[in-house]
Amino acid sequence: MTTVLKNQSKQLLTAKTLTLHWHDNSLPVYSVDFQPNREGTRSERLATGGGDGNVRIWKVIYTNNDPINGQSVESVEYLSNIGKHTQAVNCVRFDPSGQFLASASDDGSVMIWELSDKLVQEFGANDEFLKESWSLKTAAFSPSSSEIYDISWSPDSKFIVCGSMDNFVRVFDTKTGMVVSQIRDHTHYVQGVQWDPRNEFICSQSADRSVHVYNILSSKKDHDFIEVALKASINIYRAKVDFNVSCPTSMSTSSSQNDNSSEKPRRYLYKNETLQSFFRRLAISPDGSLLISPCGLYKSSEASENENAVFIHIRAGLRRPPVMCISGFKKPAIAVRFSPVLFKLQEGESGYIDLPYRMIFAIATQDSIFVYDTQRLEPLAVAASIHYAVITDICWSADGKVLMASSADGFVSSIVFDDDLIGKDIVTYDIPSYVSSHPIESNEIEIEKTEVGDHLNTS
Repeated sequence: MTTVLKNQSKQLLTAKTLTLHWHDNSLPVYSVDFQPNREGTRSERLATGGGDGNVRIWKVIYTNNDPINGQSVESVEYLSNIGKHTQAVNCVRFDPSGQFLASASDDGSVMIWELSDKLVQEFGANDEFLKESWSLKTAAFSPSSSEIYDISWSPDSKFIVCGSMDNFVRVFDTKTGMVVSQIRDHTHYVQGVQWDPRNEFICSQSADRSVHVYNILSSKKDHDFIEVALKASINIYRAKVDFNVSCPTSMSTSSSQNDNSSEKPRRYLYKNETLQSFFRRLAISPDGSLLISPCGLYKSSEASENENAVFIHIRAGLRRPPVMCISGFKKPAIAVRFSPVLFKLQEGESGYIDLPYRMIFAIATQDSIFVYDTQRLEPLAVAASIHYAVITDICWSADGKVLMASSADGFVSSIVFDDDLIGKDIVTYDIPSYVSSHPIESNEIEIEKTEVGDHLNTS
């Protein structure tokens, strides 16, 4: 299926389902990720993780950039198969440098791969189409062998945080594979994890209807505090944020922030374990200023029905209720992913969030994808009915112009955006360097037009 969005003279968006044999026996594709780069060139190497236990590497081939019809994904070429996992692969993620690829599986392992300089066939395999080989660098194993649903790299690629079915959040050393920290504060499956790009905290989201934030504590001497803290094994202290019982009952005003919250009805912010989804993939913005969590519930009044929603927190307000929510989705939101690119502000338009740039993010519900920016917080694009089964994961290309989505129907779809739709970037693709040179003070990021609890609808 192919969908196009045009203005009077130009194609702005092309969405299509890539119907090829992604994984064996048409089993679900649970995860997808583009290899990043810091030059801003379009990503070509794509990794997928499937229900067949395989990790597969692909080359994305684009059409020429036609001035009228724009650019789209023409085809995908098979490069390699990694078949070391013994059960379904739930998450694949390249590290920030793009050198390493991590895969997490139902077999309780996280494996880290590196592109080999030689073409090597696996023992017993007869892969005549193999074009590159990936060698195992490190293997890490959950002590309980419990299924691992989600992973996230630290900004320096020294550690990986994992969310597991045994309710644990674990941090692995990527060189040794050793568990350097494990926390069991959640009371149900941990289905989403994120590592702050500023190396100050880790977030997790669970089927127990909560999001937790853990500060990373240690000496900041020589700017290597992440390594020092995590090797101490106990230097991540609990900074639990009880988002699950703090949703305001209606749109707040500036005076409502001083109200006695105990007088207001309290309700859960997130869906419970009956939600039929393996994943609750939350996201932190590339500059570290925003946290967006899926699987939310919003009620405008006591008499109204629950709406599917996502919630937005600012960095300075992680201990407070969300500053706003986006609701009105027909199906539950199960994943959020930010574009790795910072975009110029649209001239003549005021912004919801006081930042010198815009960030673009995608929300994947079980059947649709919604794309927003942080300046207007209105849908830039909506892609619906592109899959026959639930969407499982989404990822952005390094230049921020291509979005890929995986699905339980065994296929992957692509959405390609034109500059006229998403705007111009600010020519900074090396986000880690940008983050390190632009510290965020606690009072720097503020909401201009919204107060705590403001509600934005998808319509």
